[in-house]
Amino acid sequence: MKYKLHPLFVLYLIFLLIMGQFEGVLVYILVVSLHEFAHSYTALKLGYKLDKLLLMPYGVCLNYKTNNFLPKDEILIAISGPLVNLLLSIVTIALWWIFPVSQIYTKQFCYANIVMFVFNLLPCYPLDGGRVLAGIITKKYDRKLAIKVTVTFNLLICLVFILTFISGLFFGVINTNILIMCVFLFLGILEPQKSTSYGYLSLYSDRKNVYKKGNQIKFTLVFGDEPIYKIMAKMSKFKFNVFYVLLEDKKMKIISEITLNNFALKYGPTTKVGEIFK
Repeated sequence: MKYKLHPLFVLYLIFLLIMGQFEGVLVYILVVSLHEFAHSYTALKLGYKLDKLLLMPYGVCLNYKTNNFLPKDEILIAISGPLVNLLLSIVTIALWWIFPVSQIYTKQFCYANIVMFVFNLLPCYPLDGGRVLAGIITKKYDRKLAIKVTVTFNLLICLVFILTFISGLFFGVINTNILIMCVFLFLGILEPQKSTSYGYLSLYSDRKNVYKKGNQIKFTLVFGDEPIYKIMAKMSKFKFNVFYVLLEDKKMKIISEITLNNFALKYGPTTKVGEIFK
């Protein structure tokens, strides 16, 4: 998996350090990491694997131009990050009621989670809200239309941020965060191909090379009540995979990795393989 830092991410960290917010840097990195963990965990449970990771100023953003997702999976993966931020902020506030003194140490953590939650729900690329919107539109319309709609929101919200920043100047308020968010959303229009991407677990290794080389076959026994994505996780990268599927009625089915992959695309990676044979 490739890890990359967006230039704005680095600049934002430097800005926080210059402002003397060393603690803020640590909190910020922690919140972003928890946000991304939620994305990765949900994706893995749905049968996808993280291919490329790009750290952005307000989270880790998904590449919405990939068409590997089922729309419903795309929505679940995208929304999981903000929901974890919301949950963490609620838990932190609840902690204040039980241990009021904890507010001194966790206030910045709570604030960072709230900002991450609210900002990421904006219907713009490369934010999670944009990915959710793209997934909803893709259910009924062309993917290109979904991208055009989210990019349009980028422009509209950038305009709102610019007007807000300028208005603040008249009252002597310089909100650098608004300016950074505006630049971030504008760059999202220019470089969508550099964001984070996921793909089906079974599609990751170069399977054509495996077939041509005539490598050995790996036989694996699985049970019918296992979801497809868990069976995919048992695949050998360097061998051709064949699965013996033991069903509830004690009957046995034999399927290859090609068939399993077709099942994932047709029925979804969370489908139990035994249900397909009923």
